[in-house]
Amino acid sequence: MKTENILQQIVEQRKIDLMNYGSSLGFSIPKQRTRPIVPFLNPSGTILEVKRASPSKGDIAPSLDAVETAKVYAKAGTQAISVLTESHFFKGSLQDLMDVSSAISNCSILRKDFLLKEEEIEISYLCGADAVLLIARILDTETLLRMAAKARSFSMTPFIEIREKEDFLKLEEAIEEGDVVAGVNSRDLATFSIDPLIPAALRNRILCKAVFESGIKTLEDATFAKNLGFEGILVGENVAKNPSFTPHLVKAFNNAKPNKQGEFWKALSLRREIAREGSTKRPLVKICGITNIEDAVQAAELGADLLGFVFAESPRQATGDLVNEVKKLLQSMELYPLLVGVITDPNSSEGIHAITKTEYGILDAIQFHDCSIPSMLNTSYGRYGAVRVSERAHLNHVKETLSHGEPRVLIDARVPNVLGGTGVSIPKHLVIEAKEMAPLWLAGGISHENIKDVISNYEPELIDISSALESKPGKKSIEKMNLFFKELQYES
Repeated sequence: MKTENILQQIVEQRKIDLMNYGSSLGFSIPKQRTRPIVPFLNPSGTILEVKRASPSKGDIAPSLDAVETAKVYAKAGTQAISVLTESHFFKGSLQDLMDVSSAISNCSILRKDFLLKEEEIEISYLCGADAVLLIARILDTETLLRMAAKARSFSMTPFIEIREKEDFLKLEEAIEEGDVVAGVNSRDLATFSIDPLIPAALRNRILCKAVFESGIKTLEDATFAKNLGFEGILVGENVAKNPSFTPHLVKAFNNAKPNKQGEFWKALSLRREIAREGSTKRPLVKICGITNIEDAVQAAELGADLLGFVFAESPRQATGDLVNEVKKLLQSMELYPLLVGVITDPNSSEGIHAITKTEYGILDAIQFHDCSIPSMLNTSYGRYGAVRVSERAHLNHVKETLSHGEPRVLIDARVPNVLGGTGVSIPKHLVIEAKEMAPLWLAGGISHENIKDVISNYEPELIDISSALESKPGKKSIEKMNLFFKELQYES
């Protein structure tokens, strides 16, 4: 069953329930609200969900007691509690909302449901909700604006969920009419896949408080969302199944802050969106092994999205002074590729030097090449991991890196005693398996001669190319770079 069909089924079932039972859904609704309004996401913080089931996971916590769970969340220090009231697919109810709102006075209460009619807003208010979820995807603009206005008339907050471009346009109109909070869903409703770069790409464009929705499983995930500048995170499954996890999650989010890690991923995700637009869709391109200003300028002018500088013993080793000069010159030319320092040992003098350059904003990110990555909880600079792969066992390292909150992992060919720039390709079956874990970032054996096949076979999100563009180790060939980008644009 496709997710699109599930979403359609939920909405159609909602229409049936409204027709059969009205906006009260058959429940006895209080004549008056007795609970004072608690401002939603003021201050910023976590939104933890009372959730028993979902269409994608089935039963999550079928025996969950709504009030007792909400009390655990409140004790953990959450700013808001989300109560799912959809009964067929999520096993919630309006009774859960009424019970939780009566029992909890120090947290804002969000009614999370597939609301379709203005009358449901008043019902939500009478049942104790301080905010209501409005899903832009299932509401036309006029209906969304009316429902948002109705919520504000009761001093409730419209919480508008977006993901697609059309959703964003609706949100912009809603913002013009009054206070709202935006939620950006990292879950693709067509595939159920999670991509944290979707919220990353939108955050700077949203001119109101915003919440990162879906995919928060670890403390690192919560930290990453705050690094991006989100004022809130909405977490369901992982707290409903494990309530004891909530204090740690709340603390991790509250202690984090927007930083250079977030700025790097927002910049990169925006580049990805641009690369995908129009008729010239192509993967992001990282040209690695830059050792001189001329090669850096040529790569940037041809359209490289990232430039890689190796801070390790190598024929392609770069210096901090070179990076300084490149950044200054490219900015004067209004060229802004992201600059990445490649390190193999974060504790070496070269590794420390590169990290320092990143902390000061000279480099945009560090590529931890086949070495351990410091905890996201303790770092504030842009970074990602690279794993060398030659057999299936090496993919476990990819999976482990992703499980620690890293949005992407670059895979490169593993050759004994050589850390990179080998010109060797990763076996095809391993590339395909890696692609199942996350959008593919691929290095190893890519050239102008095979770029069409690489794109056709793997559809990578990013390609990393180094030695195939050289006239000699450490020196790029202008001819090869021109041929590569010509083939890339042709294929795209």
